[in-house]
Amino acid sequence: MIFEGKIEVAVPAAKAWDFLIDVNQFTSCLPGLEKVTPLDDRTFEGVMGATVGPISGKFTFRATIIESTPPKELVVRTEGTDSVTKSVMSINMTVTLSEPIESQTELGYHANVEVKGRLAILGDMVLRATAALMLEEFIRRLRTRLEANSTT
Repeated sequence: MIFEGKIEVAVPAAKAWDFLIDVNQFTSCLPGLEKVTPLDDRTFEGVMGATVGPISGKFTFRATIIESTPPKELVVRTEGTDSVTKSVMSINMTVTLSEPIESQTELGYHANVEVKGRLAILGDMVLRATAALMLEEFIRRLRTRLEANSTT
């Protein structure tokens, strides 16, 4: 599944970049996140609770920044396993930042999500609907947290 779009935030690109690469700030926007552990400045592990269709479980994952070009582009790979079905998910995501107007950042994202195992049997429609709801909540939290502190 491919997810792509743009998120506009009322802060300069440098501030948005600093937020994205700060594991604690970034992960505070992830719905369902139960635990996060930084391993180094490019890698963190975590546990996220999620419900997909009739299945609720925990997703244990590791995310790694593969490439970064501050404050323009970030490439992240995330891999993990669902605790209930043992389904495996991998996500390759690229985030690009641009500042078309001073102090206004456009975050473009492109995520390629692959699911293997019993969760994949639920089908694209159920997985896409769940992911869309989580993405919507993430965007709401991201805007709130970034723009609330935009006075600095």
